[in-house]
Amino acid sequence: MRLPRTSSELRAIADDIDSGDSAESGLRLVENADRPPADPSANGHPPDVVAELLAELRAQRRRNARLAVKTGGRVLFLRAEEIDWVEAAGNYVRLHVGAESHLYRESMKNMETRLDGETFVRIHRSSIVNVDRIRELQPWFHGEYVVILQDGTRLMASRVFSDRLDRLIA
Repeated sequence: MRLPRTSSELRAIADDIDSGDSAESGLRLVENADRPPADPSANGHPPDVVAELLAELRAQRRRNARLAVKTGGRVLFLRAEEIDWVEAAGNYVRLHVGAESHLYRESMKNMETRLDGETFVRIHRSSIVNVDRIRELQPWFHGEYVVILQDGTRLMASRVFSDRLDRLIA
């Protein structure tokens, strides 16, 4: 749904309404420059547009809460919180979940946007880490870090993404 942004777009919509069933619907566009725009929630009802956007955002969050991974002739449903870290593997990503790992056909960039930015942080062009699984950060040369996970996995964090880790420390 696209909202009109200018008064000319609003007039065009009003003209479409007026040319149709204006007598039955009773809708007209009235402009008054002397009066500030009315608060849409003044009548006690939130605008439908806001409710639609909230519903769409909630649905998007639910869609990204789990991943359907095809492996070994079956489909596994992984919750995003279960993922320890994500590794680039060509046109795929390797999802590390505990002692298991699964290939998932997705680019790192798309995977980064798909995962919650509060829970996951990209530390390298080939690694995304679940923040809750980080046990320790060891400073390395030139602003780089060695990220040690709770299971002992050691990952290199590059300088390019070090600002994201600095936000965790602060």
